[in-house]
Amino acid sequence: MSQGRYSQVGMTGGQQPVSLGQGCHFKGTVVHELGHALGFYHEQNRSDRDDYLDIFMNNVQKGMETNFAKLEPKQNLLLTPFDYDSIMIYGNNAFSKDGTSVTMKAKNGQKLLDPYHKIGMTASDIKRVNMMYNCK
Repeated sequence: MSQGRYSQVGMTGGQQPVSLGQGCHFKGTVVHELGHALGFYHEQNRSDRDDYLDIFMNNVQKGMETNFAKLEPKQNLLLTPFDYDSIMIYGNNAFSKDGTSVTMKAKNGQKLLDPYHKIGMTASDIKRVNMMYNCK
């Protein structure tokens, strides 16, 4: 895993490698990957995501399905309400087979933006960090 951008989901102890490949240095992308290092999964992976999103797996690139896999309730911490603007959610066309097909849609009609279009964490993201690490 030496190319592209990635981070394993953290809060496991020890070192936490984060990769930011060439062309992946948008502020929102960096914050997104650091979110993984802190212990965040994607917002679209939450166990309650079907209440908030429609996922169109038939439009997802082969090999990218895990970006849309729903977690079991025991795998994720639902510390705050679903956040359509979270740095940890992808955009409507993320990992689309053809680059334009919708892979997920907000049930409330809100346009979903990719992390690189965002400037940082939302208030909800920050609250989750504080809760996960017992910060006040």
